[in-house]
Amino acid sequence: MAAFMKNSLIKSLLNAESSHRLMNVRCATGLRHSKRRGKLPGVARTFEQRMRDIKLTEHSKPPNVNIGFPVTKTSRAVAQTKAVIRRNRKELLALVQDGKLKLDLDKVDEESWNTNKKEELHQLAEHYGVFRDLFGGATFYPIVNLDVSYDMSDEYEIPVYHGNFITPSQTCHPPSVNYQAESDSLWTLLLTAPDSHLQDNSAEYLHWLVGNIPGNEISKGELLCDYLQVFPVKGTGFHRYVFVLFKQEQTIDFSDDRLTSNTCSLKERTFKTFDFYEKHQDHLTPAGVSFFQSEHDESIRELFWNKLGMQEPSFEFVFPASYHPKQKKFPHNKPFNLYLDRYRDTKDINEEVLREKLKSVHPFQPPTPPPKYPFLHHQQEVKGQPTWLKLKKKHMVLKDMQWRDS
Repeated sequence: MAAFMKNSLIKSLLNAESSHRLMNVRCATGLRHSKRRGKLPGVARTFEQRMRDIKLTEHSKPPNVNIGFPVTKTSRAVAQTKAVIRRNRKELLALVQDGKLKLDLDKVDEESWNTNKKEELHQLAEHYGVFRDLFGGATFYPIVNLDVSYDMSDEYEIPVYHGNFITPSQTCHPPSVNYQAESDSLWTLLLTAPDSHLQDNSAEYLHWLVGNIPGNEISKGELLCDYLQVFPVKGTGFHRYVFVLFKQEQTIDFSDDRLTSNTCSLKERTFKTFDFYEKHQDHLTPAGVSFFQSEHDESIRELFWNKLGMQEPSFEFVFPASYHPKQKKFPHNKPFNLYLDRYRDTKDINEEVLREKLKSVHPFQPPTPPPKYPFLHHQQEVKGQPTWLKLKKKHMVLKDMQWRDS
């Protein structure tokens, strides 16, 4: 009896010690180590392994890191006011339409910017991959409402929102950029194209760069790179063009970042926003963003030939050749003519179709209109005609497959 009590006491002590060890491991790693759920300490990844999986390099930042100004949360009173407006939206809209309730649109726009527009612009930029491709995944919330537009005439202008479409021919001249800023503040304005580089997918083309801007007077800033029209290459789809406004803490020496005046060298305009920000991050803070999309048009050809001094590149998708298994001498359960057409030369098939069409074409008479109901009357069948030939004539009448008019 004493031996049994001694053995049970030893087992209870061992179990208590093992549970205490597991508790210490759980507290140190933050993982659950039970028999039914979680991973064992030898299976769970360490901190070094997780950091290695994330693959942080010097040219990237951890995702969701705010490199801009701190975000001020919406007050409770504003949130309650927005909730009341949402509940009574129909009644308020009816009052506005009847002229009984007048609104100052400038104040409405200002209040919208101060409450929810910053978060919405942040979500749009994140959705379009602006933060991912320009800042390595690091984000910022715009605190300045960046108003950009391309002037087409004295009365007509094309605004830049957040992802809207603008043709390249409409971007021939520098845009007008407006934002609210104090006169003694300094800013940097950047226009870059993260999708347009012809050789390096991770690089960009710099279209415009102005530094040391006093207040919102861009014309008085230091021109580091002359403006260049956007040029999305043919066959590459839509390209993004991003305006980024940085706020400076002090005057910055941009002598190493200045490009040749009126440069048209794409090699010299090769740019990386992350490197530029990393170089001046002690004195630069992103404060505003705006971007648009563009696609190839005919004005780009003139830009490449006359200004960039090079031939216009063009890309097209090369479709791979159709795969056909090795031809069998006696294919089973395969339509005779369709099976042979798979292995015939396309030129021979097109020649056959052309010859059949020329039989029903008269040089001086219009073509006969097709019957409204092709198979209303039963076609005359030739005695001994094979089934595959009947099917072929049926496709010819219906103009299916290779007989379809292109």
